[in-house]
This record gives sequence, C-alpha cells and structure tokens, in this order.
Amino acid sequence: MKNTLVANNRRIAYQLTGPSEGLLLVLLHGFCEDTSVWDDFIPHLNGLRIVRIDLPGFGESDLPPAPGMEIYADAVLAVLDGLSVKKCVLVGHSMGGYTALAFAEKHPERLAGLGLFHSHPFEDTPEGIANRRRGIEMLQSGKRDLYVAQLFPSLFPPAFVKAHPEVINALIDTGKRQSAEGIVAALEGMIARQNHENTLRSSTCPVQFLSGSEDAIASPERVMQAAVLPAIADAHVLSGVGHMGMLEAAEKTAGIVRRFWEFCAQR
Repeated sequence: MKNTLVANNRRIAYQLTGPSEGLLLVLLHGFCEDTSVWDDFIPHLNGLRIVRIDLPGFGESDLPPAPGMEIYADAVLAVLDGLSVKKCVLVGHSMGGYTALAFAEKHPERLAGLGLFHSHPFEDTPEGIANRRRGIEMLQSGKRDLYVAQLFPSLFPPAFVKAHPEVINALIDTGKRQSAEGIVAALEGMIARQNHENTLRSSTCPVQFLSGSEDAIASPERVMQAAVLPAIADAHVLSGVGHMGMLEAAEKTAGIVRRFWEFCAQR
C-alpha cells in the first residue's frame, strides 16, 4: 500500500516497509518505471527499513511542475522530511541514479551512502540526446504504447528477453500505465541534466557503483571511469547482466546493496 504526501501542491507517493527504526534505505526507480520495479528485490532485503518513491510523473505521483532531475530530488527531500529522516542510503536505478546525484549535490549532509545502480554521472551524448528527442516526438504524436513496447526489451540481453517474456511484458504493462506527459518530462529532464563528476569527487559519503557486463546504457567502461572519482567507492560489474539487475539477478544485486548499507551503517 502506498502513502502520499503533498509538497508544493503536488502529491508524492511512496512505500515504506521494514522496521520503524534503523538507517533508511531509499530506492529510486528508473525511466518509465515506478516503485513496482523493486518488488522482487525487496524480499532479499529483509530487516531493512526501506522507502520506495514514485518519482514525479510516474506511478501515483503527480506530474512535476517542470522537467529536471533537481525537481525529482526535491520530491525525495520532501519524503525524507515527511518521515523526519536526517540521513539515508540513497540508491537510484538509471534515471533514479541521475536523481540521486542531483540530490547529492544539493543535500550532501543528508547522505550516509550513495548508490548508482546501473547509472553514471555523465551527461547525455549527442546521439543520446537525438534518441531522446525522437522519443519525445513519438510520445507527443500519441504513440506512447509503441514507445514503451520498444523500450524495455532493449534494456536486457537478448537471451534474457527470449527466456523471460513475462518479465518484459510486465514492464511494458507498467510503462503503459505512465502518462505520456510524465515520460516526456523525464526525457526532457535527462537531456538537460548536468555532469556530476565533481559531485562524486567532493562526496564525503561512500558511493557504490553497479553495472552489468551487457549494460548498454550504464556500460562497465563508463561506470569504472566514474568509480575512481569518490574518496570511498565500491564497484561491481555482474557478468551476463544487462541494465536491470534488480530483475535479472535480484538476489545477487540485493546482497551487494545490503552489504553496502551495512558498511554505511557502521561508519
């Protein structure tokens, strides 16, 4: 069951599970997703206090007032403040990682740890911007369902797509429940996002990096390039995994995140 709070006259939906005390683990979903993307991941984190947030424009959260990763970061802050949480371990998948970096730049004192789960600090390439603009045109022409149907299979290795059509179809169904306006705002926000290499260089909290050997979006090369930036870093590349480790290797990736959370909690 989701809770909601209102910040700046807009609803933000989130799910809180686990004990009432302890260092909070915050999980941020990626593009065209909502909190449900973590459903198979959460059971492997038994005993941790966890909040999952529907970023603005996705799930049950209202549309953002404007595009931008900083707007999403403001929603994360609103949830933390609503729960009276002073520090957390913040883990973001893909676009959620871009959001986590925007949060880290604005509110570094609120972080006990930062996790980039199939994500990186670099801005879009010209090719990436062109692809996103084509997506915006497609969405604005009323082809949301086709856009979503093409998106999700590309996030997995072909062998996984063939072996697990039910996973792909579930993601497509979730994507089709998102509004075209929310998806467009996310694309515009990712196009405009800034480079966060300096955010990582100046980080005083540990930073975890996770990628898959078959990840075409947050490639191992880009992730390892970023992993040398923070003072304290933990980096993992999972063999045979694409861009969706929480679904492709739920137990393994949850174990990696749990060990990172434990390290941050003990500091």
